[in-house]
Amino acid sequence: MKEHESAALTACVAEDLAQHQYTQLVNDSGVEVWRCARPGSSCYGFDICVTRFGMSMMGDIGPLVFRVGASYSINFLRHQSDGYLHEKLDGDIKREVIDFDAIRDTVCECIAGRIDYELPDDEVPEWIADIPNKGATLEQAEKLVEWLRERDEAEDERLPFADLADVVEEVETFADGRDSEVVLAYDFLHEHEELIGGSDLWESTISKPCPSLMARLYYVRHAANAIMAIKEASSAAA
Repeated sequence: MKEHESAALTACVAEDLAQHQYTQLVNDSGVEVWRCARPGSSCYGFDICVTRFGMSMMGDIGPLVFRVGASYSINFLRHQSDGYLHEKLDGDIKREVIDFDAIRDTVCECIAGRIDYELPDDEVPEWIADIPNKGATLEQAEKLVEWLRERDEAEDERLPFADLADVVEEVETFADGRDSEVVLAYDFLHEHEELIGGSDLWESTISKPCPSLMARLYYVRHAANAIMAIKEASSAAA
């Protein structure tokens, strides 16, 4: 998740849970259960359960199950690394979706690299030569398509410019409605690997954790911070 996306999600979660209270329901024999809810409402309410075998969260925002137990304590849920928390989720909970930004970068980087390799330096715009090093935003991808179409219309036959433009445009549409089927993305790259000038694209990272799953991790992290603050205040007062 990009930094600005993480900051926006953190702020949204804080707003959603601003009126929540955190109540310990069970603390016995290594088992802890905390209720995280707004008084008189189940909206965004959930319970966190810690046992020696694992941790779980169930409630209005959906379930989470972690493969770590009481030895980690609730403090584990405060971890600031999204990737680490996601890694510790039970396999049945994890869900990956296609990362279209990563696929766009991969396709545009390969095409830009082929252009830079096969055309004279003085014919390659600087912004195209920079794509393999910096990746491509949606705006740059659209600009690349426009440039490729112009070369095709000029009847430049040194490269299959029209076909290359088609591949860039197809990135945005090839898996509409099928975002959970990451294998489709790898099939797409494999099908066009030779055309775009790529190699071993099956090694590319073109998936990311499901956004709704990541949102749950942010909710449980926020709650864990609040719970640990309660625990720390209680210890200081003792």
